[in-house]
Amino acid sequence: MKTIKAFFFICLIAMAGCSSNSNGPVKSYASVDDMVADIKQNVSEISVKDFNDLMNGEDPYVLLDVRLPKEHDKGFIPGSVSIPRGVLEFRIGSEKVWDEEGLYVPEKEELLILYCKKSNRSPLAALRLQQLGYKNVKVISGGWHGWHEAYPEISEDNIEEGGMISAAAEEEDSGGC
Repeated sequence: MKTIKAFFFICLIAMAGCSSNSNGPVKSYASVDDMVADIKQNVSEISVKDFNDLMNGEDPYVLLDVRLPKEHDKGFIPGSVSIPRGVLEFRIGSEKVWDEEGLYVPEKEELLILYCKKSNRSPLAALRLQQLGYKNVKVISGGWHGWHEAYPEISEDNIEEGGMISAAAEEEDSGGC
């Protein structure tokens, strides 16, 4: 009888060790481009024209630039708050971060508009915000490049600090994202 109990106990432990992660298996991708393309299917986009209309309208929103600070310093969409993608999860709910901007911590239901350089990093950031419970997150299609191309007059460029430098030099700064 002890042998049978021991056998069942060992089987139970083995089965527990073989069970899958409660969140399901981790999805793997052949490339980062494949990963971004997959994530974009679950993230809402807003065109640069529609965002321009939103900027000129009365509806509230929070605009987040998820590029690196040195990228933001070279040029940005007016009214954006710089919170790099790598620290977004830690700073989005920080009163200190928002106090420094003279703003309040965004509510989970508020419209959050994100942009990066070419709209590759911002979908990754949007997914994380959705996972944190933010319900109304959108990404500017085309990112900073799309915006600056369509509305160069509605951009803050810091030419003296190296703003709007050549595309090749900018690619080196941010990995082309």
